[in-house]
Amino acid sequence: MDSKNFEKLNTLYDELINIVCTLKECNNEKIHDEFLDKFFAKVEECLFFSPYTHFYTQTLIDIIVKTYDTEVFRTDLLFKYKIGVFIEEKKYYPDEFFAETSESPLVFETMLCNLHSVDELSKNEHAEYLEFFTKIKKLLLENFITKQNDLKQRLEAISEYSNNPLVMNLGIEERLFFYEAKRVFNLNYVATSPSPSIFLDTNFKTKYVSRVVTREHQKLSTENLISLMEQEHLYVEKVTEIDNIDDQIKFELLTIIENNFVINKCKNCGKLFIPITSSNNKNQKARTDQKYCDNISLDTGKTCKQIGALNKRKEKVENSPILKEFNKEYKRMYGLHYNHPKKFTEKQFKDWSKKAKKLTTKFTDEQVEKFKVELKNLSKKYWS
Repeated sequence: MDSKNFEKLNTLYDELINIVCTLKECNNEKIHDEFLDKFFAKVEECLFFSPYTHFYTQTLIDIIVKTYDTEVFRTDLLFKYKIGVFIEEKKYYPDEFFAETSESPLVFETMLCNLHSVDELSKNEHAEYLEFFTKIKKLLLENFITKQNDLKQRLEAISEYSNNPLVMNLGIEERLFFYEAKRVFNLNYVATSPSPSIFLDTNFKTKYVSRVVTREHQKLSTENLISLMEQEHLYVEKVTEIDNIDDQIKFELLTIIENNFVINKCKNCGKLFIPITSSNNKNQKARTDQKYCDNISLDTGKTCKQIGALNKRKEKVENSPILKEFNKEYKRMYGLHYNHPKKFTEKQFKDWSKKAKKLTTKFTDEQVEKFKVELKNLSKKYWS
């Protein structure tokens, strides 16, 4: 994450803290409803900022809400939700009472039920809570950046080898072993017989979700059932339940390796990306030689792929005397058309341009002087 995005997320979390604090301290029903709408919008904005902010956003909200409800600094939740950060100040150490207390699931609906107001706080209590929430936010953001940088290093390791035909031809199990040897994963080792083994220690679960299958479905013939499935888009969807950021990273790395995705580094912005094919043919492999991604480059309004094409064209022109001469004459003729649109019409200019481009293919760079003469003669036919 660059500094600009970090500041944006930092601002989003500051705004979220302010909204949740207002909801917990406000007893005015009208204001409470107004800030509840703001809460929905801000949570959605945080969650769409990045797929990795999901657990951090929920943890931040939960810590704020339960700190108000229990009147205890709930740093124990950082460990319960496996965020993996440590807060150094003694007054914020986890309360032993809550160490073994089970928590309600981190789901949005549960959080909404806990957004009721509490007894009014004094200015000092409010300031103390706000200081605590700000420290938690800072720890979460630091952890997020650490996790993101760690993931980037692992993806760059995959990028280094994923274009290698030897690696691409390995089976799934072989690829997993190969990338473990290259330290893409931090697998846990366990002593087993006859030799030590490795396993990926995760808690994520795979489930298959679908619409309810009715008796009417069961009675249909094969043809009618398939027809109904197509009409009503009936299918079973594979869903993975993940309850912490580390497992999310492991899951994504596994998905990339199991599907044998190639990862390239954009020659323009330097970001990693998975090249995709523009074809609808499912059997066609992605173009592994794709050098530019489809991200918008800075404030240009163009994608890196578009900028790459422009750079390639520019480089080609710079290395070709003929194309240099063509560009020079093109600008001159366009200027004449722009300044004298009635005498040198758009149709005439386009006709000249088409013939001039065709002329560039008839000469080599070594014949540039002949090309200049022919190009000049062509231009004289359209403007004298």
